Amino acid sequence: MNGCSEKSTNEKQQAVDPIKPSTQVVEQKAVTEPEPAAQELDQNSNIVTPINKRSSARATDSDTLDQFIKKIQPQGEHIQKILKEDLDRDGKLEYVLAFGLEKEKIDDIFVVREDVGYHIIDKLKDPVMVVHLNKDVKIMKLDQTEQKFIVVYSTSEVNEAEGFSIFALDHNQINNLNYSYPEATGQGSRKLEDINKDGVFEDVSYYRFQDTQQHTIMTYQKFNRTGPEKTKVLYENENEKFAYPTLPKDIIQNYLEDHYLMNRFLIHLPEMAEFTALSENPKNNFFEDIIDFSAMDYTGLDLNIKEIANKADQRAFLVKSNSEEEESNQGLVFTLEKQSGKWRIMSIELNDKL
Repeated sequence: MNGCSEKSTNEKQQAVDPIKPSTQVVEQKAVTEPEPAAQELDQNSNIVTPINKRSSARATDSDTLDQFIKKIQPQGEHIQKILKEDLDRDGKLEYVLAFGLEKEKIDDIFVVREDVGYHIIDKLKDPVMVVHLNKDVKIMKLDQTEQKFIVVYSTSEVNEAEGFSIFALDHNQINNLNYSYPEATGQGSRKLEDINKDGVFEDVSYYRFQDTQQHTIMTYQKFNRTGPEKTKVLYENENEKFAYPTLPKDIIQNYLEDHYLMNRFLIHLPEMAEFTALSENPKNNFFEDIIDFSAMDYTGLDLNIKEIANKADQRAFLVKSNSEEEESNQGLVFTLEKQSGKWRIMSIELNDKL
């Protein structure tokens, strides 16, 4: 796989090309099953112990596989992992051979069949387009059928992003069934999880925000992207649930953060209704003209909230983005009133006076 780093590109050009199936058959010889201790290394029980880790009594049994690995090994790379499974359920074993220039970095993955000797079915093509590291590969059962899938796990170099790619073997062809990686922002978590505990894995995306409520928006869909996509809102604050802010400025901040989240994920946040005592929702399509919401995906919404009126239990604030270079009175005017011990938004107006 070649999406891991620019560094390995030239070295890969010198790698040994995969041998054509018609010319790469070697002497057929039985390969023993992995020892129980090796099988326990992975929950899918398909890890094959490399030859140099087996007992000398079994070494000769895997000579042909070991020789084949050396024959196709890309220049400068080392074998990182060997997995064994009958991926297409035709009674013939397939091997997933992962190679890399450095430990815990996978650069190339070959799928090999044990038939009359060993031959390459194909090399996995990395679908992730941004710079990343492929850290691990597994063979997994993802639903209630007997089909097994190849799953490659990826991270960024600073571990701010994680994702995966799913491959399936079908009639001597390897298809990329799905890949999920935060390419747009370069940070975030995309995971394979059986969140419903029904035996079917979901493609789960976690979007964590540095906002007032410390929201995490979780979206999920069946691993092969069939069926509807669903959304769930999580709170990662101390209470793990919505906590009403006590300060007027925090209520304004929370309200605008929720406005962004609702528009981006097309979700309903009931907490927004608690902030206001408006007879009808404001026509807030002008919010984006005043507020820069782009930082929400990174450091959080950066607002300049200035108090402009204070009268008993009523206050008014001029709100704009901190990113504005010039000082002006253009912004949103929030008027809040204290009712039953809580500050609530009474009106939101556009102040366009320069």
